[in-house]
Amino acid sequence: MFVLLLAGLAAAYWFWEPAPSLAIHPRQDVNAVAAPPAPRLEPTQAGVPAVASSAPAAPVHAANALELSHDLRSVYRQFKDSRDASERHMAYRAWSACFPTFIAAQGQAASIDELTRAFPGNDPRSAQRAEAYRSLQARCWSFSDMAQVELLDAARRQQEASYLEAALSPGELASKYLSDGKRDEALRAARAIVASQDPFAIGSLRELISQMIVLQVDAQMAPASERADLRSLAFTLAACQMGLECGAASLTALQMCASLGACSGSVTDRYLQALPNQADRDALALETRRVLQAIGAGNFRALGL
Repeated sequence: MFVLLLAGLAAAYWFWEPAPSLAIHPRQDVNAVAAPPAPRLEPTQAGVPAVASSAPAAPVHAANALELSHDLRSVYRQFKDSRDASERHMAYRAWSACFPTFIAAQGQAASIDELTRAFPGNDPRSAQRAEAYRSLQARCWSFSDMAQVELLDAARRQQEASYLEAALSPGELASKYLSDGKRDEALRAARAIVASQDPFAIGSLRELISQMIVLQVDAQMAPASERADLRSLAFTLAACQMGLECGAASLTALQMCASLGACSGSVTDRYLQALPNQADRDALALETRRVLQAIGAGNFRALGL
């Protein structure tokens, strides 16, 4: 299930030349629900280890407005033309959460009944998953007020942006540099993200960290036992501890429930529960604490950067 969970959350991102600034410019979305202060200890389910830490203070980010917004169209409209990489990513996520599943310009959107008929017949979480789909559909509803011409134009723009890779998040941009053989640029970008203390940007480093560990193992610079999956996932959990909205009502949690059947607890809980055994859960909790400590100390080497 862990493999399915990771695969289900993967998305295609984009690259834009000249490269957009990685600086974080927090902005409040007046149409979105304000995110509450981040807890110092992520609530957990029974049997799931707590991921405690003295997480460094982090700026409030537009990502939290997206995660809690009940009007994803307003988030899309606010950030779709932003010059900030993180904010453009927010617009992409708002759009892709709704299209083409719930809203479609040419009538191909699926109904809740059609979506739930695809569930396994013996799935004990069917009711929870159906409710998650309804919640997502409600957050997408304001898109339905768009005229068909506007919908078609927006869909075309998103397709073009996808082809041009024009809306990479900060971490995805760093990963793109590494994939293109620009290791120095990738490291500079990643270190700037860590220095920013922005939880969303730090969480977006997950793919880059996985790539770096694989390269280090291949070059025999790290032991073969090094777990790229756990180290990279630790950055996601660290982002939650630093203030990224990861509660049960967040957009990410709803998507995990609807698409993957991971419906219990916070985003952190759901990732931990998806691991195959308690040893891995303990290892991930420990790795997350180490990542948070290294971020707080600005220790790039300890982060593999």
